[in-house]
Amino acid sequence: MNNLLKSLKTLGIDQKQAQVYLACLELGSATIQELAEKSKVKRTSIYNFLEEIKDLGLVTEVKEGRKLLLVAENPEIVLKRAQRRLELVQAELPEFLSIYNSPANKPKVRFYQGIDGLQKAYSDYAVQDGKIYAFTDFEKMFETLPEDFLWAAGPKARIKSNTFFYSIGKDGPRGRMVQSKDKEELRQTKLVKDIKFETEINIYSNKISLISFKKPYAAVIIEDQAIAQTMKSIWQLVWNTLK
Repeated sequence: MNNLLKSLKTLGIDQKQAQVYLACLELGSATIQELAEKSKVKRTSIYNFLEEIKDLGLVTEVKEGRKLLLVAENPEIVLKRAQRRLELVQAELPEFLSIYNSPANKPKVRFYQGIDGLQKAYSDYAVQDGKIYAFTDFEKMFETLPEDFLWAAGPKARIKSNTFFYSIGKDGPRGRMVQSKDKEELRQTKLVKDIKFETEINIYSNKISLISFKKPYAAVIIEDQAIAQTMKSIWQLVWNTLK
């Protein structure tokens, strides 16, 4: 029994809650009084955390005549729910790492994957105040991302925050189409022929984002003042050479 209690505690279940759940498993269904006697946990304590163990999916309430009974959930279901919660946390690991402050002042790095990941990366700079400087290939961008996202999400957020976008892009039909909307979308675009961009680079605030339009699609956001300043200087050097 002690091993079972330890196992439940590793899932974040309180000692007394674990005792009540194990008692409920043995009894099948029971009243609060019966659970108190079996688990050696006071009735008042059970009432205090009753809603918590129901929310955790450990027990459910059923009525039998005038009696209110608690029925234990199948342990397999409890374990699967714990696994799902862990998977949700693991999916957000890049976000946790991005806000982690290390003592050595290392650059913060966030990783994203898939189309949804690319959209998350874009949403980071689309609401920044100030200016954004970019290298991009509009042809590949429109082949990769939904047009409603490209025309709506980014420009609208930038216009709302009065953020200007300066872009060095590959010349092509879509590049010229984007350039034709520069004035209304707070943007200035310079198009260049005979270049190959497999990755879009955006420089903003103290960050740079690198967005790959090559399958399986990935994006990286690096937050570091020195790196951002260096990339901005390189971008400015190229910008100044273009008409």
